[in-house]
Amino acid sequence: MEIKNKQLERYKDFAEKTVKKANLITLKYYSKKIKYRVKENLTPVTAADIKAENFILGRIKEKFPEHSIHAEEHGSSDKISDFKWIIDPIDGTKNFMRKYPFWGTLLALEFQGEVVLGVISMPALKEFYVAAKGKGCYMNGKKMKVSKVKKLKDSYLIHGGLNYIFSEPYRQNFVNLVSSTYYDRGFGDCHGHTYIINGKAEVMVDPHVAPYDVAPIKICVEEAGGRFTDIHGNNTIYSGSAVVSNGRVHDAVLELLNENLESREITKD
Repeated sequence: MEIKNKQLERYKDFAEKTVKKANLITLKYYSKKIKYRVKENLTPVTAADIKAENFILGRIKEKFPEHSIHAEEHGSSDKISDFKWIIDPIDGTKNFMRKYPFWGTLLALEFQGEVVLGVISMPALKEFYVAAKGKGCYMNGKKMKVSKVKKLKDSYLIHGGLNYIFSEPYRQNFVNLVSSTYYDRGFGDCHGHTYIINGKAEVMVDPHVAPYDVAPIKICVEEAGGRFTDIHGNNTIYSGSAVVSNGRVHDAVLELLNENLESREITKD
């Protein structure tokens, strides 16, 4: 069973409008002194995270009460449905707290286990990405295309937190990857991934992610012509890692990351 185009367009319109309204909440807090608490997993959460997520949850429950939901702060609903909304109200909360503009609100929709719709909104940077299956990926109305670089030695590498990348068993393989690319920079969270989507870099490696961190990333990069897998090459957002690329250098990246490495998973709550 496939989702119908008219139905997908309806969900896309809903997602865009919902995230744009959530932006008004996050930007209001972004302009003020931000208070936070530390969660059990040692990551911070602010009032902006909670209020933006509550707003998005409320909109989904009102419009699509039969759908299931997986949200960063509220966890997963126990509803059984072909449709599941995946929410990260503020991806990059630490950046948000320090007034760095590299944070965003993420919303995605799965249909029968496949991500078919994604929104990445970075309001402090005035960048709004949206993608739907078979419809392309657009940023502020402009169609996105990944780069055409074919060789790893000519590629720009983006990476997430080095504390995870440099942990065993990835340390040496990541060093080898850096040595094999033209240039590398650290831009974590959704901001780093958008460099692949808009063609400014060729590969992003993030070894420690949750589904809500990367669900819209997956559909956006794929609709821009790129590729998304975990570190072991599996086409999933649920194994705890992500490799995002223009597709042309993907296999070479996976080969280096998995050299002399037994398959294993890193999970993130």
